[in-house]
Amino acid sequence: MKKLIVSLALMLISTASYAKTYNCTAYANGSVVGEPIKVNAAKASVAETKAKSRLKKAGVKVDYVQCE
Repeated sequence: MKKLIVSLALMLISTASYAKTYNCTAYANGSVVGEPIKVNAAKASVAETKAKSRLKKAGVKVDYVQCE
């Protein structure tokens, strides 16, 4: 059991160390929707997916999300 907990902790720490913060802007009909949001992810494509999911849960309709 202890080995399992330690391995999970190490996995989470290593994953968090590779993640970086992206500023994501949502667009609908070619114009910016709302304020840019910050998302932690390892890649920009993952950040865009996370940002779109968050906006969908908040009830905001977007065409696409761009993260930098």
